[in-house]
Amino acid sequence: MRNAQARRVLGGEFETSGPLCLGASSGRLGLERGLGGTWVASGRAGLFLILRKLRRSGVRQVHLPAYLCESVLLPIKALGLDFSFYPVEASLTARPDPPRDSAVVLLHYFGWLNPASAVLRSQGAASFHLVEDFSHALLSEWGNVEERREGLHLFFSARKLGPAPLGGWCTAEAEPGKPSTEMELAAWRSLAARLLKRDYLASPDAAVDPKVEDLYLSAFEAVESFLNARPDEAALPAFVLDLVAGLDWQDIAERRRSNWMTVHDLLAGTVEPLAPDLPSDTVPLGYVVRLDEEKRDNVRRALADRRIFCPVHWPLPKEVDRRRFPEARRLSRTLLTLPIDQRYGEAEMEIVANELRRALG
Repeated sequence: MRNAQARRVLGGEFETSGPLCLGASSGRLGLERGLGGTWVASGRAGLFLILRKLRRSGVRQVHLPAYLCESVLLPIKALGLDFSFYPVEASLTARPDPPRDSAVVLLHYFGWLNPASAVLRSQGAASFHLVEDFSHALLSEWGNVEERREGLHLFFSARKLGPAPLGGWCTAEAEPGKPSTEMELAAWRSLAARLLKRDYLASPDAAVDPKVEDLYLSAFEAVESFLNARPDEAALPAFVLDLVAGLDWQDIAERRRSNWMTVHDLLAGTVEPLAPDLPSDTVPLGYVVRLDEEKRDNVRRALADRRIFCPVHWPLPKEVDRRRFPEARRLSRTLLTLPIDQRYGEAEMEIVANELRRALG
C-alpha cells in the first residue's frame, strides 16, 4: 500500500457504495428462487422460524456440523432444543448420522454447495428434516431446490455478500409482525455505520482517523451483539428490504467471480487454495487458503497491520469437542479467507496477493 497510515482498507464490514438505491421489493426480490417464505431480520431469525415450525411437528433434536459459527446455536438454544454434532471432512463434505426425526443442518461453505447435499436431499423427509444454510452460497446455484417445493427448509442471511444493514430469508411461512423499536434502531445504526465508512474511505490516501474508525466499528459490533441477543426476533424494517432490493446482485456475483479468478492466478504455487477451481455455478464468499496452524494467525495479524482484514471461519463454539472432531478444529485453525468482494478490482487483488506473499516471508 502507498502508506501504512493511509485510510485505504481491504475487507471488513461492507460500506455502502455510491448513492443509496431503493428497489421496489413488494416482499419478493428474486433471491428466493421463486420459493415461498418470509423475509426476516437475520439468518438467525430465519433458522429460528424453521426450527420452531419443526418443533411443532415433533422435532426435539438438531444435528449440526462440528465446523460452524457459534451464532447458529443461538436459535436452537432459544427454542430449548437438544443438539448434537457430526464430522466435516477436510473437503468440507458433511458426514451426518441423523438421529431419527431430527433436524439436520447443512452448511454450504464459502459459496460451494456441500458435496453431501445431493445424498442428504434424497435421504431427507423420510427419517429426518434437512435444513440448508445458503448464507455463503446466496448467489450460487442451489441445485434442484426449485423442483423440490415440498419439505424444503432453507434460509440465508443477506449480509454476507452485500451491504445490507440487516436481512435474511427462510422458507418458513410466518407473519413476523411489526419490528420492535430496538430492531428499527439497529437497522438505522447499521446503515449509518456503512454510510460513515463509505464517506471516510472516499479519501483512501488521507491519514487514518482512529476516532472515526472506532465510531463505525463500535456501531457494527453493537448491531451484531443485538442480533445475537435476539435470535427469535424476526420482523424486518421495511426500508431494509427496499435497500436489499436496490442492490445489483448480478454485478456483485460477477465481480466476486472475477476477483476470485484473478487472485487464484496471482497466488498459483504460493499457497494451497481450499478450492482448486471455481465452477461456473458458484459465487464465492472469499478466496480461502489453507495455512500451517503455526502460521495462520501470524499471517492474519501481518495482513491486518497492512489494513487487509481477513475473517476467520470460525472460532469453534465451546460446545464442540475438539478431541472428537479434530478435523473441525483443524479447519478452524488453518483456513484464512482473503477479501475478494465486489468493492475491489484487479489492482486491489494484486495488493492482496503481494501482501500475502510478504506476510508468508
